[in-house]
Amino acid sequence: MKSVKSTLNLVAGSFAAGAIIVVVVLTAIDLGEPESPDLADGAALTATVFGVIGLLLALQWWSQAGETERTPAAVQIGFIVRVAIAELGVLLGILALVMTGSMTPAYIGLGLFLLSLLVMRTGLGRISE
Repeated sequence: MKSVKSTLNLVAGSFAAGAIIVVVVLTAIDLGEPESPDLADGAALTATVFGVIGLLLALQWWSQAGETERTPAAVQIGFIVRVAIAELGVLLGILALVMTGSMTPAYIGLGLFLLSLLVMRTGLGRISE
């Protein structure tokens, strides 16, 4: 289980670094002002909704981590699936950044995604070796 936990820590760190790099690079590129503020507001709301769903799933995984004995494969699959779902918020934020030029959805999605990863990494500490 120790190798599984170290692998999942590496996965979480890689996803966090990748998301930060992509958002920073895309915000450094001048994409212009948002053409439609209504579209930018809707995109921010969508990134928020998907980010919160990912955070809730991460909290659910954290609360169940270490409760029962699971196989290493089950721990890995559960972790990776929740990371993928939590990533939807940041992906939609990046898409909104490219489509509208507004940085707000990307920052909201990134913040919620990083918070989800943090919650899941702390949940790994609850799993016994």
